[in-house]
Amino acid sequence: RNRRTGRAEREVCTMALTGKTNEEKIWNYLKGKGLTDYGVAGLMGNIFAESGFIPTNLQNSYEKSLGFTDATYTAAVDSGSYGNFVRDSAGYGLCQWTYWSRKQALYDFCKKAGTSIGDLEMQLDFLIRELSESYKSVFATLKAAGSIRAASDSVLLNFERPADQSEAVKQKRAGYGQTYFN
Repeated sequence: RNRRTGRAEREVCTMALTGKTNEEKIWNYLKGKGLTDYGVAGLMGNIFAESGFIPTNLQNSYEKSLGFTDATYTAAVDSGSYGNFVRDSAGYGLCQWTYWSRKQALYDFCKKAGTSIGDLEMQLDFLIRELSESYKSVFATLKAAGSIRAASDSVLLNFERPADQSEAVKQKRAGYGQTYFN
């Protein structure tokens, strides 16, 4: 228990994540979940495009309208002082979870884990749960991928599903993935 707040706390498990940077930690975590190097790279290219590997990332276009920074939004959601996390339509976290049912599931997962909504390891655990339970074909592709482009396109078109799914976006995200592969 935290002496200051009296609340039960989850022991910080960042030691389970190996690496110095978020990129290294994410790569190592995803490799440990059975993704091929191509699958990891394709997924990481999309995560980079979505959040820059910042788990507390609030969608930039919502910062002004909601009156929050990444840090103040995360703190407000964690404290309960901001109660519209699920329905505000703002992308959040590594994968910029946006749709209300996915944000509700992320929020519930976070509360069950006893962590901050912006906790890197919790979000990675949630990502794997989402992929393995709700996006099985994407997960299977990432575990068997023989090219970065195939992995990246699967994530882009079937998991992230942004408004712009043009060839230029596909090339850009696969290119980001190539950077992490290298």
